[in-house]
Amino acid sequence: MTFSKNGFLSGATSNIASIIMLYTLVSNQVLVVFSFVSFASVVFFLIILIVDKPRFSGKQESIAVVGILVAVVGLFLASTSTVGGIKYLLNSAINWQFLAIAPIMPIGFGLWAYFSFAAIKKEGENVLTVCLNYSLASFVVAVVVYVFFGLRFPFPAFSQIRDLYPILAGIFVLGGVALALRSYQLTSGQSRIEETMVAILANAEVIPLTLLSYFILSEMTMEGLAGALTVFIGLSILNSARSE
Repeated sequence: MTFSKNGFLSGATSNIASIIMLYTLVSNQVLVVFSFVSFASVVFFLIILIVDKPRFSGKQESIAVVGILVAVVGLFLASTSTVGGIKYLLNSAINWQFLAIAPIMPIGFGLWAYFSFAAIKKEGENVLTVCLNYSLASFVVAVVVYVFFGLRFPFPAFSQIRDLYPILAGIFVLGGVALALRSYQLTSGQSRIEETMVAILANAEVIPLTLLSYFILSEMTMEGLAGALTVFIGLSILNSARSE
């Protein structure tokens, strides 16, 4: 296996963020998870601006910023639908412990998007190489975390179907990573707007979650519908900046 520094870093940053996400989820802080993950695409765009310094016209930059903000607002609206909507958000108590560590999630996932982009577009590496290095970093992070925090917890006996859920989750995540990498390959490379759209969609898991909740649980909220629609409006605005 060829070593990919950016591929390894994408796996490390992504899985550090994932560990914080899992810790927050098992603590029933679902809203904190999806609300903060929504900002990963903003982190990605800021990294692009600082590191790559792409050249935008004044109008193009304004349209791009508006598109990103609209999409992020849509993701936030959709995230509230998973816990009961805006009403729940306004009436729920704020847990400052989780708010203190929550920024690690968008930073981690934003760095994952950037290192994945760098591996594909800057280094010209193939998807398989990056995926293998992503998996290696994921394994290293998991082992380190287990040694420091998880030794008191026994491994699952895999006697129930739910014991397989983490494995299935990992498989789906790796599949999503491969698709995101392939999407970076398909971008033109002439601007960073296309890559930002990939980053937004790669961190927009709350949208399919709202659809799954409708088809599986027969639950659909106005926040979910409004959020999903707003995300696509934001992406449309962002896409229009390419032609400016």
